[in-house]
Amino acid sequence: MKTPRLLTSIALGVAACLTLSSCGSSASRPDASASGAGGAADDVSVLLDWAPNPDHAALYAAQQIGAYQDAGIQVSFTTPSNTADAAREVSLGRVDLAISYEPDTLIAVESGLDVVSVAALIPTSLTSLVTKAGSGIAGASDLAGKTIGLSGLASQEPTIDFIARKAGVNPDSIELPNVQQSLNQALLTDQVDAIFGAFRNIEGVELAAQTDVVVLPATELGVPDYSELVIIANPKRLETDADYVERVKAFLAGTAAGQAAAVADSHVAIDALTPQTEGSYEPQVLAAMVEATLALLPAEDFGKQSAADWATYASWMFDNGLLEGQVDGAQATTNDYLP
Repeated sequence: MKTPRLLTSIALGVAACLTLSSCGSSASRPDASASGAGGAADDVSVLLDWAPNPDHAALYAAQQIGAYQDAGIQVSFTTPSNTADAAREVSLGRVDLAISYEPDTLIAVESGLDVVSVAALIPTSLTSLVTKAGSGIAGASDLAGKTIGLSGLASQEPTIDFIARKAGVNPDSIELPNVQQSLNQALLTDQVDAIFGAFRNIEGVELAAQTDVVVLPATELGVPDYSELVIIANPKRLETDADYVERVKAFLAGTAAGQAAAVADSHVAIDALTPQTEGSYEPQVLAAMVEATLALLPAEDFGKQSAADWATYASWMFDNGLLEGQVDGAQATTNDYLP
């Protein structure tokens, strides 16, 4: 099954010339006024990173329990045609907020887009290397001579190169075929020894339902931790538009309530996501994915980010060729608007 998590593209994160499809995309809306995206003052427009999925548990749980209404706002979620849309649309003021990724946010900042992360939605890395049990791969030192399927993202080869070198493995000994969106199928049909780029709470769970697998998070392979999903806002609007500030704060407060409700009772998130993901996952697999996702979320301090960690990750990206220049990661994030 082609899953939404495989469609993230760091390479496209700075592609300002891409257009959104007309199917409910934010590009069809007028530029935001002081009240945001041409809507009423209490409306908040949010561009998702991809189709609704368990990574969005806190968002849809918040809708399910009426947390956004309690915060005094009406929230509209829009699905993009490409994950590159997030930073551009927020920077242009066409949407109030967007769901993006820490690496993409840093790339967007480097490219001059007006974005800042105001909360971590998934505060840890999900990207993983997945292999079948019995493949002989138990860690990074076992990758020599192996074939690892990639989905073609610009970040993947440099990351595997880093993982290999850190483990004392010659990166040139590793074959890295681009299997595009067929990561799961490539592994299940033994076209590759492992796949890289799968999310442990999505593809990792999906594959485990079909065969015995070993899931090795990138952080266990030496990559510094980072927030996989973040909520980004426009810093210029935050500086000049008091109404925008209040709506951002209200959205984050509502999302925090949604996360707390989901962590307390996973069925809140499962019930909220079931109609949103119909046809994408089997019910029992969706439930397992939601449980795996919620296990990664903090019970308290929703959205809190570490400026020092962002600075460390930005330096790692630069050192490994994922940023062309130095970026002060600490300036790309803020906790000032969290409840």
